[in-house]
Amino acid sequence: MKLLNGIEKMRKYYKGAIKKSRAGKPLVSIVTPVLNGNTYFEQTILSVLGQTYDNIEYIIIDGSSTDGSLETIKKYADKIEYWLSEADSTMYDAVNKGLKVASGDILAYLCSDDLYYPDTVQIVVDHFQKYPNAELVYGNCDFIGPKGEIIYKYRFPRYRWQQYICFSCSSLAEPATFWRSSIHKKIGYFDTSFRYAADFDFYAKAGKYCCFSRIKKTIARYRMHASAITAKFREKIKQETDIVRQKYVRINKLYQFILRIWLHLKIKSLNLPVMLKKAYFRIKGIKL
Repeated sequence: MKLLNGIEKMRKYYKGAIKKSRAGKPLVSIVTPVLNGNTYFEQTILSVLGQTYDNIEYIIIDGSSTDGSLETIKKYADKIEYWLSEADSTMYDAVNKGLKVASGDILAYLCSDDLYYPDTVQIVVDHFQKYPNAELVYGNCDFIGPKGEIIYKYRFPRYRWQQYICFSCSSLAEPATFWRSSIHKKIGYFDTSFRYAADFDFYAKAGKYCCFSRIKKTIARYRMHASAITAKFREKIKQETDIVRQKYVRINKLYQFILRIWLHLKIKSLNLPVMLKKAYFRIKGIKL
């Protein structure tokens, strides 16, 4: 695959040129943004290329990495439908570039340190076909450590819009979330004015106007490590999440508080073993 100089060239010459949806096999487009994330990047690529589902369009948007990530892309270039290496303003700018050239009926993005299970995409496609009115689906997610060891097996509750926007963080896991391409006609793409919480904003907008459906299976792995955005920028994520909440919340603070506590309790009840494990780590002074 040729190194492209701009997103317009990519769209003009390659959009839909390689793979399309076919009877009973909708095309699933997966975007991976990467910027100097080569430590786990190859594992992420292989988790996409190793899917049992056979109609996937894989798009990688590199933000001009200098750590070997570009060389990793080139290593698998014959198996990647689209790739681009150029500077971007934020991770979500890179995600948007990929989504805008995607040809799939079903879309997702997978960060360069996260992983799918081999049957993730097949499970997602089956769910969309079983529930044709669903516009966004999400599943449970394993939280793994730097070496891939499972730290938590996390279950997510049914999406309720008001509860979601009142919560202190996103109650959906990015690697376990997929949506129909038609969503973008309703709500647009990720808002790049948010550097850290554009996913929270996107799911809040989507939840207001679109139909969500929960997959009661674990379909992805989210990696926890010291260099992860969620670990390095927790306070900035919280600040941006508060801004997003102010955009959508139209209820009094007491009701917000009640909804937040209710969702906390619901998540804790679904994940009692996780809560006990977290408490043990805190007692022992173990940092993740």
